[in-house]
Amino acid sequence: MKKVIGLIMLLTIQSVVFGQRTVVSLNGEWKFCLDSLNKGEMLNWNQNGLPYTAIKVVVPHTWNTIPGLEKIWGKGWYEKDIQIPANYADKTVRLQFDAVYHDATIWINGKKAGEHNGLGYTRFYIDATPYIKSGAINKIVVCADNSPSTKSLPYLKSYDWAHDGGIYRSVKMIVTSKQAIENAWTTAIPNLITKDRGTVTLDLSFLGNSQSYKKETVLWAEIKEENQRTAKIIWSGILAPEIKDGKASVNLNLRNIKLWHFDAPNLYRINFKLLSQGKVIDNYSTTFGFRAIAVNATRFLLNGEPVRLAGIEWMPGSSLKNGMAETKKELEANLNLMKGANCIYTRFHWPQDEYVFDWADRHGILIQEEIPCWGGTTDFNDTIVDLAKKFLDEMMASHYNHPSIITWGIGNELDSHTPKVINAIKELYRYAKQKDQYRLVNYVSNQLHGRLKGSKTLLPDASAQGDALMFNEYTATWYGKTNDEILPNLEGIHEDYLTNPLIISEFGLCEPRFTGGDSRRANDAKYQFTTYGSRNYVAGAIYFCLNDYRTHMGEDHKYSYPQRVHGIVDINLNLKPSYDTLKMLCSPIEILSVNKVGNKLKINLNAKIGLPSYTITNYKLEAGKATITIPEIQPGNTIEVEVPFSAEVKKVLVRRPTGYVVTEKKL
Repeated sequence: MKKVIGLIMLLTIQSVVFGQRTVVSLNGEWKFCLDSLNKGEMLNWNQNGLPYTAIKVVVPHTWNTIPGLEKIWGKGWYEKDIQIPANYADKTVRLQFDAVYHDATIWINGKKAGEHNGLGYTRFYIDATPYIKSGAINKIVVCADNSPSTKSLPYLKSYDWAHDGGIYRSVKMIVTSKQAIENAWTTAIPNLITKDRGTVTLDLSFLGNSQSYKKETVLWAEIKEENQRTAKIIWSGILAPEIKDGKASVNLNLRNIKLWHFDAPNLYRINFKLLSQGKVIDNYSTTFGFRAIAVNATRFLLNGEPVRLAGIEWMPGSSLKNGMAETKKELEANLNLMKGANCIYTRFHWPQDEYVFDWADRHGILIQEEIPCWGGTTDFNDTIVDLAKKFLDEMMASHYNHPSIITWGIGNELDSHTPKVINAIKELYRYAKQKDQYRLVNYVSNQLHGRLKGSKTLLPDASAQGDALMFNEYTATWYGKTNDEILPNLEGIHEDYLTNPLIISEFGLCEPRFTGGDSRRANDAKYQFTTYGSRNYVAGAIYFCLNDYRTHMGEDHKYSYPQRVHGIVDINLNLKPSYDTLKMLCSPIEILSVNKVGNKLKINLNAKIGLPSYTITNYKLEAGKATITIPEIQPGNTIEVEVPFSAEVKKVLVRRPTGYVVTEKKL
């Protein structure tokens, strides 16, 4: 009886109630057992529970950080008993798994409730309603399988990161009325002429069949400023949506809006209430931002402004303690290091946790989120293309509302010149654009080398199927050439594709495979930034990467799991000298000079015209206790500002509107 009481108390503590919707965290203690002989189902673990040899673990969890199990690929089983209150009998109960890698099968009270296979990085739901017993203890059993597979993405072992198996992201139980909101997609389009007006298209789906949204149902909404200096309500009222196939769609024209930008991450929260016969039966909430993204032949167009972007990629899952089951504290530490190094543009090789995108929304990072189609050994057959479409479906279902995501990535370093890959990328491009016409869609190639200007024998590349050309540049490392060949290759690819801007999607130095250490890493980066920036058609560059990272392909065996020494910070997030180099290279503004004239400091500031370059707006300059707002500077322009001089001033620094230090200069 004590056990039951303890479980009830646990659920009470971890429940969050939103109107008639209850969200219960199922994180925390679970039983776990590795199934090294692949006999768990035959031994009825799914019905009877795990054997006595099972250990206690804390979910989110991966077994590949347990000493001795680092390289185990196979099945791991999890079990948790939960008390279901009696009043859940007339409710819809769903289990939300934010990610299980890479195949998952779920049983509730011994009955198979669902599965989610080949999609180990995306959120999925299990309808538990037919299987639960209200007013009783219920047993949840999950089998996670990270065995290499030709029916999963990544394909077999074709990926360069950790292969961590398990329930490595959060688990929740969501309890609603039978009639409830399933999801809400917000498409926020700013008016780029007036800037202070915009249109929001709301598309809502509902749980249950096509009759779940009934005529007598009332849908109310409120839109409120969030992550801004004020928290004004800009719209509220009853919606009059068009109903089709049980889904609701409505357009709202809004005034006095503020645009979302990496230097002005203005968000809005929309709260929905679903009412039936005058009573609230469900609440639902999400955030969004007014942001427009496009490209021309040479630039990104962010809210209509031509910009050149620079940033750094981070390889998550590299916590030596937690692996892919990184805590929010660990995720935030990496994100702060990225932003601290002036990263406002990045990409992720695989879908990330919701927390990562919410952080980027609130702090200002532009993101390309990618399907984990990586490597030349991936067979892009019909099964894999269909799986890639499912990835897009689930990525968009979870992350569509995040303004930080500007691009869906549909592949990386595949066999880019083959008709099979080119045709598959074409198909995925069309599929993604049909689902989301307001974001970019790109493919990343590793075939930049050898594309010398004037060559007439080059094969077409799948990257040309995207909205921008994206090429990884490892000319003097993986390609075995010299840095002198970088510029001719850039010119060659531009000659082939004059109408597309070029993005350098990766470049960097991997140790111990390549020698030279961190000093070479810094010097190469300086050369590469200068070279890329000298070509007007290069719209962006992403350094690879922030951190030394865990990967089954790693060549450094200092720790129990191999790593690649590729970062400007080490695997424990200690800064290397190259961190400051990348921070300087990714800064959009330079302090050219600081001169003391009488009792004032005269400071010359330059807005870069190379990489990166964008309008400097609402930046602050600090010198001791003095702080001034820097006048707006267009790329390529230089201005002089003055601040009072006092003896305690040892340096001057520039901050973004978000508070991050962009650059500084000691006196």
